[in-house]
Amino acid sequence: MGNICTAKRRKNSGQQRSNLTTEQSNNSRQQRSNLTTEQSNNSRQQRSNLKTKQIKPSEKCYDPQDRTLTFVNGEDEMDFLCNDYKSLRAKMSCGHAVTPMSLTDWCRRLLDQGKWRFVCGHCDAEWSFEEVRKMALLTPEEVEEFEKKTFVNAAPNLKVKECPGCKSRVMRTDLDDLSVICKVCTAKRKNTYIFCWQCLREWKGPVLCTDYCDNDGCQSPLGILKTCGDVVLKGVMDARGCPLKCPSTRACPTCGMLVGHDGTLCKNVVCRQCKVEFCFVCLKTTEECQKLNPGTWFRVCSSGVAPRQTSIPVWQHR
Repeated sequence: MGNICTAKRRKNSGQQRSNLTTEQSNNSRQQRSNLTTEQSNNSRQQRSNLKTKQIKPSEKCYDPQDRTLTFVNGEDEMDFLCNDYKSLRAKMSCGHAVTPMSLTDWCRRLLDQGKWRFVCGHCDAEWSFEEVRKMALLTPEEVEEFEKKTFVNAAPNLKVKECPGCKSRVMRTDLDDLSVICKVCTAKRKNTYIFCWQCLREWKGPVLCTDYCDNDGCQSPLGILKTCGDVVLKGVMDARGCPLKCPSTRACPTCGMLVGHDGTLCKNVVCRQCKVEFCFVCLKTTEECQKLNPGTWFRVCSSGVAPRQTSIPVWQHR
């Protein structure tokens, strides 16, 4: 009987040791599995963090060995946001000190405000785009961004438009000539390429005719002024107390932009291009008109109705 009990105890003991070993083994495998999973997750997270750090743009700094730059000691005079950029300071052509980042910030701010010229934030000296590109260390992406914004901002000023042939930006030098030569298309085609500034199509007809081309629907600004109908200014009275009548389209006396009047409200309109308000009746600026005819917002001017215009004023940029 004692032997049987002893055998049972040995058997139970062996079973317990087996169960314990199996449980320990399972726990060990689970721990190793959890450790491996945790290490793998940590590794992936580290790689992700490293990748994030790598693609994060770094601060642009001048090369201290660049002999084309004039380095100076002192504060960054274009750092209006107080970002305290770490780069060396270099002088712009106007003499004020900048860093690449502060100059980029300032020029981007000008473009966001609708400007197309780059001017110093202290002395209003104008910088060329070539100077800005070099001193701001603009990346290819930033160059493209600045060029697009400059074009969009400058286009309404009748100085820059897209060539219909190659979509490059073209500046018109003679504001009295609608026939414009694109140098890019001319070089590619090995033949002079001319497009019409008015209808933005390849020029048709004699080049000597500078105020319109022969494309269908192309009418020169002067042609519009000569042939437009009349508009009745319902709220503006003449000397007899009748609604005033005048040409429905006028060229802004400041910049030459064609402006219409819908016949309602007073006789003054604001040019959408130069933002100058002028009298649609006498074609003087509102300020000049009101000096000569105080309070005549809804009455004819002392000089009467200006005749149809036969020339277009040219905006003289200061």
